[in-house]
Amino acid sequence: MKINEGIHVEEAGFCMLCHSEGKLLYQDLRDRLFGAPGIWSLMRCPKCGLVWLNPRPIPEDIGKLYETYHTHSASNQVPKLAILRRLIRNSILATRLGYTELVDGSFQRMLGRFFSWITPIREMAELSVMCLNRQKRGKLLDVGCGSGAFLAKIKELGWDVVGVEPDRQAVKVAREHFGLNVYEGMLEEVGFPDNEFNAITMSHVIEHLYNPVSTLKECYRILKPGGRLVIITPNVESLGARLFREAWRGWEPPRHLYLFSPSTLQTLTKKAGLKVIQIRT
Repeated sequence: MKINEGIHVEEAGFCMLCHSEGKLLYQDLRDRLFGAPGIWSLMRCPKCGLVWLNPRPIPEDIGKLYETYHTHSASNQVPKLAILRRLIRNSILATRLGYTELVDGSFQRMLGRFFSWITPIREMAELSVMCLNRQKRGKLLDVGCGSGAFLAKIKELGWDVVGVEPDRQAVKVAREHFGLNVYEGMLEEVGFPDNEFNAITMSHVIEHLYNPVSTLKECYRILKPGGRLVIITPNVESLGARLFREAWRGWEPPRHLYLFSPSTLQTLTKKAGLKVIQIRT
C-alpha cells in the first residue's frame, strides 16, 4: 500500500461501470478548497466517459480529508437582499411546486408566474427544495445531510425528515444546532425498513461514495413504490469543466472519488434498478 503525504491510498485503474482500463485525464492535482494533503490524478474511461480518482484514499483514511470541510459549522448570518431573494423563491415554489402556504395574496402569485419564465432563477428556486412537489409530501431521507441546513428548511415545509451523515462533526451540528433526527454512518449501515420513504435526496453526495451502486440499491429498497430519488452532482461535460479544465471546481480531489456525465449517471442509476424520470443540467 502506498502513502500520499500521510494518506494511505489504493490503486483504482479500471472503470466501475464498464470495467475498461482508464486513461489519464489530469495529474498533479491538489485540494484547492480545504487544504487536504496529497497530490492526485484523475482517470477517464475511454469507453463510457466515467471519471474517477486514482489512486484513491483508503476508507480508513478518508476522515483526514474532511477535517476542515464546510459542513462542520452552521451560519446564522443573513445575506444582503435575503428578504427579496426569499420572496422571489417562495413565490416560484408556490407557483411551480404547490407550496401555496409560502405566499400571501395575488401580488406574490403574479411575481411567481413572472419569475418562473426566467429559467436560471426558476431552477435555483426549485433546487432549493430538490424539485420536490408539495403533493408528494411525506417522509424524506437526506443521504449525506451534512450540517442539516437543507433538512431544516424542508422540514418547515411540512416534510417528515430524517438524515444520514458519516461525518461526526457535521452530525453534531445537525443535532445540536437544528435539532434534527440524524443517524451517524453510511446509509447501508442504518438498516431502514423496506418502503420507508416517499423521497430520498442526495445533494453532492454520490461523487463522494466508494460504492455508489450499492448505495443506490439501498435507496431503491427503502423507497416507497412511486417514491422519488433526487440526485445533484457535478457534470463532467459541463461548460465549466470544458473551460477551466484541471482547475474546475467540480473535480475537488481528493474527496470526489467518481464524477459523472448525464449518460454515466443514467447508467449508474439503472444498474441499481431505478427508473430514470428526468436528467437535466
